[in-house]
Amino acid sequence: MAVMALALAVNVIYKIAFMPDDSAATSLDTGKTAGSAKMRPRARLISVIGDELISDEPVAAVELVKNAYDADARKVTVRFEAGAGSPERLIVVDDGHGMSLRAVLDSWFEPGTATKRKGGKSPGGRPFQGAKGIGRFAAARLAHHLFLQSRMPDSPEAVYVLLDWGKFDEESYLDEITVDYETRAASISPGTQLTLDGLRKQWEDSDFDELHARLSRLISPFEEIRDFEIELDIPARPDLSGTVEPPQLLLQPRYLLKGDLDATGSFSGEFQLDGITTTSFANRKIGGTGVVPEKCGPFSIEIRAWDRDREGLEPIADRTDQSIGQIRRTLNAYCGVSIYRDGFRVHPYGEKGNDWLNLDLRSRQTPGKRLANNQIVGAIQISRDKNVELKDRSTREGLVINPAYHEFQEWFMEIISLLEEARYPLRPKREVSTKADPIFESFDLTAARSAATAALGAEHPVTKSIIEAERQVIEGVERIQEMFSRLLMSAGLGQMVDIVIHEIGAPLGKINRELVALEKKAGVVYPPTVQSEIWDMCTRIKSWLVQIQSLRQRLDPQTPAKRGRASTFNVRLEIEDNFHLYAALITRQKIRWNIEPEGIAITATMSRAALGQMMANLIDNSVFWLVRHHGIGGGGRIAVRLEPLPKGFRLHYSDDGAGIPEADRAQIFEPYFTTRPNGMGLGLYIARLVIEPHGMLTYGEECDLPGACFHALFENVTAASDQQTDV
Repeated sequence: MAVMALALAVNVIYKIAFMPDDSAATSLDTGKTAGSAKMRPRARLISVIGDELISDEPVAAVELVKNAYDADARKVTVRFEAGAGSPERLIVVDDGHGMSLRAVLDSWFEPGTATKRKGGKSPGGRPFQGAKGIGRFAAARLAHHLFLQSRMPDSPEAVYVLLDWGKFDEESYLDEITVDYETRAASISPGTQLTLDGLRKQWEDSDFDELHARLSRLISPFEEIRDFEIELDIPARPDLSGTVEPPQLLLQPRYLLKGDLDATGSFSGEFQLDGITTTSFANRKIGGTGVVPEKCGPFSIEIRAWDRDREGLEPIADRTDQSIGQIRRTLNAYCGVSIYRDGFRVHPYGEKGNDWLNLDLRSRQTPGKRLANNQIVGAIQISRDKNVELKDRSTREGLVINPAYHEFQEWFMEIISLLEEARYPLRPKREVSTKADPIFESFDLTAARSAATAALGAEHPVTKSIIEAERQVIEGVERIQEMFSRLLMSAGLGQMVDIVIHEIGAPLGKINRELVALEKKAGVVYPPTVQSEIWDMCTRIKSWLVQIQSLRQRLDPQTPAKRGRASTFNVRLEIEDNFHLYAALITRQKIRWNIEPEGIAITATMSRAALGQMMANLIDNSVFWLVRHHGIGGGGRIAVRLEPLPKGFRLHYSDDGAGIPEADRAQIFEPYFTTRPNGMGLGLYIARLVIEPHGMLTYGEECDLPGACFHALFENVTAASDQQTDV
């Protein structure tokens, strides 16, 4: 849509004519090529603005409601008047300050005027929602004709304007279009009335539903706007007529997180469960040491969330007298995260299908833990004063994609992770078993529970014990199913890595051979200065190819085809290789790492990939949390100490970050437990899993550095120290 609009706008620009002034005309008559001219835009420009840069009819209607707000109206009514079938006329009436004839002639008749920008606020002190002078042309998108009536509060007269959008055709110039107007004794109340006759679109039920949904979400839930009411009047849809309000379901969320992110990167707010505050946040620092929202600025949030499974929705269905299907349809219509600037929604954030934060992808990566887009109705409040780098696009739809926008996304994800951490242990669990996947059928205790209930009664201790065991088995199976799904996906990705590692060797060899041929040919065809440039370029390309080949060699033992194989290798070199894999991140953060004792070398016969995968997960976690603790580029240290044992070796790993809070240490090896905003919660779980055939990984207390502290014991391996073999 944006590309099409841009193309049409460019087309209009190319059709601007130049009207020479007198001096230019004289010059042209005499054959001279110098002079001056005035630009004459084609009238089609108006249609481009109204018909192309506003995405659809509901958006156009919302723009007219925003104009009413800018006019200090306390109430605006959007009324459809029906013909024989579909509505033929749309009337938008507000009780705002109206316009004088001078205002109409000086501002309303001049496309692209920016009179609102000069003051920034309306006479009543409201921040202007439209500041680019194009919102009025939303009428061109809606209807063929516009009849404007406007009266100021103290004026006995009103201004009347008739616009025929059909005059704005391709051939006419804008200054050739005449618009009829007059002032006469007022027949309307103070305010402005727009009558849009000859609607371009045949409005259907889905369009009315969309309009109601957008208008109900137009005003921010943060309650800074309390003196503006929107009313819909749709004869064909009495269920949507009346004061526009969101459905009651949205006002009663299962989970709610609301609060403010300040300029220091600290969050203050509260988490509620069914309307009761269970957790309060007071200046909770997020985003890491020294990291602040300097580009995007501070903002406020309110996130309402629901569990969409039957267990989560049944209590809500009983309370609201709705079916589960109705609740899901409502969530589908209103779900997403909306942005509000100075109290009004920025379209299209939060629209159906507009997952601008990639929540669905994030949820699929960590099923059950992360919230999907259709589980939340969120609102973010920004302002023009505090969030100046978050700029509106010229189309008035969306924000400019710039560094501030990306930072804005990252900070919101930091906040939503607080909600997910609080919600996860509170999710409803199934109390009865359902049809199990064939793989897990052996865990189905339905028959045993039914037999015990029939023979002993529901209250018998044995029956209760079986019911409790069934509940625990169901929870365990659910976790296994989630993990199984994740591991299947990982297996597929691992197979792809295996293929890539194998297949990349051939093109690397061909590129090297072609470079040699190019160097020889350059020496024959090109002069010495060009030869030197080509040889320098070839040298640089060769160095990059060496880096790719080195990375390929490091990854090769991690491929599925070789991951489980036992081999004899130098433990120290394998650890160093894993640090080298993270060289770019480690260098950028200025992290120092070392392996002690300096002269020791341990040779082990085991799965090399198991040690590598454990080290990769530990290093990855350290890099992330060292950035959080020391700030971006603030340094940090990682220490690895190797200790030979009679039948193996022990590895001590530590860093100088914040460490893991004592309350979390019992859970860090559990699948899906994570405190990283976009973490999957699988790293440490997999790290422990892959080395279990060889030993065990534990969190400890006594390490060389004061932060995170891990001990890995490898005792079921063949190992020898002070050897330099590396196979």
